[in-house]
Amino acid sequence: MTKIVIIGGGWAGCAAALAASKFGGRIVLLEKTDLLLGCGLAAGIMRNNGRYTAAEELICLGAGEMIAITDRAARHVGINFPGHNHVSLYDTSRVEPLVRETLEKKGVAVLTRSRVVDVVMADDRRIGGVVIDNGSVIMGDTFIEATGSAGPMGNCTRYGNGCAMCALRCPSFGPRVSLSSKAGVADLVGMRGEGVETFGVFSGSCELNR
Repeated sequence: MTKIVIIGGGWAGCAAALAASKFGGRIVLLEKTDLLLGCGLAAGIMRNNGRYTAAEELICLGAGEMIAITDRAARHVGINFPGHNHVSLYDTSRVEPLVRETLEKKGVAVLTRSRVVDVVMADDRRIGGVVIDNGSVIMGDTFIEATGSAGPMGNCTRYGNGCAMCALRCPSFGPRVSLSSKAGVADLVGMRGEGVETFGVFSGSCELNR
């Protein structure tokens, strides 16, 4: 039976685990902190602007489980404020256990407090396993990196003490580790413009000027 290991339990990692569970095999989801959803715990915003269309498309395509969860956990629906229309705001304290419960019912093994720090290469082109910060190794057949683009903690402390809204809690659980770079593949990092030393792929709370 194929074993799929997903590194990173944010929205992307949880969605990947849910999608993989539909095709059989053993699914293991590794998250460095003690909570799933990552930056999805920072604001709880959904269905705003173009996300409304994207949500409806996912539902029509049969991949709307995560959207249904945020709808269930919504505190405010269909509100407008500057720059955002028809917004749903979900309760971040309710949504995480709902997502966790859904994944576990699908047979996904959710391992929190499991920070991946290195890879074990099966050969010069293929990952065979990942190393957890406690020294244990989790082997697998397929690996999906969903650790996001937050980068090392140094990005957040360049202009101060970090973001007060951050849900990643790097001081407690450690900064992101790029498994791609550990395996010899360079990360793709979007920048805001030529000659500008500001990352262009941050969302929400990370857009604050420090």
